Amino acid sequence: MIPLLSLLAASSAACTTSGDDDTGADSSTGGASTTASTTDSTTMSTTASTTASTTATDGTTTDASDTDASTSNGTDPTTGADGSSGTDTTGGGGEVEVRNTPETCNMGEVVSPILPDEASHMAATTLTPASYPFEVTSLVYDLIGTAGAGACDSTMAHRVEVYVIEGSEPPADPADAVANEMFAIEADEAATEERTVVIDLDTPITLTEGQALVIAVEMAGNDDLSASICVRACRDTGGVADLDWWSNAAEVPYAWADMVGDFGFISNFNHRMMGHTP
Repeated sequence: MIPLLSLLAASSAACTTSGDDDTGADSSTGGASTTASTTDSTTMSTTASTTASTTATDGTTTDASDTDASTSNGTDPTTGADGSSGTDTTGGGGEVEVRNTPETCNMGEVVSPILPDEASHMAATTLTPASYPFEVTSLVYDLIGTAGAGACDSTMAHRVEVYVIEGSEPPADPADAVANEMFAIEADEAATEERTVVIDLDTPITLTEGQALVIAVEMAGNDDLSASICVRACRDTGGVADLDWWSNAAEVPYAWADMVGDFGFISNFNHRMMGHTP
């Protein structure tokens, strides 16, 4: 299981991109290949019906409804984890953004699977609020569009898995998390540029002391596996370990690897969550 990377100075990776529209940086991940399929989600609490709002950079906005979303309980977040930049408050109920990358990124990076072997692998981020309890109200992540370099397609349908955990590394099986949910994000043919996906939760997820939230995005491929979902990352962090993960499998059991500690990436994913402290 030797990772194949296509960083800025590398040209031998199986899947190479020349970076997003912020910089010329590029990358792809490596790991074990498996058959792509949808992971079963275990219902931990009540059933939630949420709506994912997807926005392209040209201002086009569409809605993608989720399927079989099951909620866990959660409360409210404040800052990014492990010293990474993020929107911060000291409590008091105002909505805040929790992220591991700066809100404004000076050096962006594109992360994509190596096709066809890594189609539908999961790209995950662990997010930890600065105070508890923290009530998560929405999930946000960025996809790179077809206009970008490499075989990226932001229009495709894909799934998002969310886990409430204690610690930093996601579980091999979502059923082993404190709680978990799965969201099916519909295709959006209009979102050919960069696509920001916002999943608004009808039932907030409450995080209690010591808990973190993992957002895992499926790197789905198209029918002939010539293009895939690509996510945005940021190199401004220099790469903080124990935050970002690659599933090395398209279905459970996952074999999570640290994007920084195991694969040597010098960036972190832009996945983030919105919420508040009650």
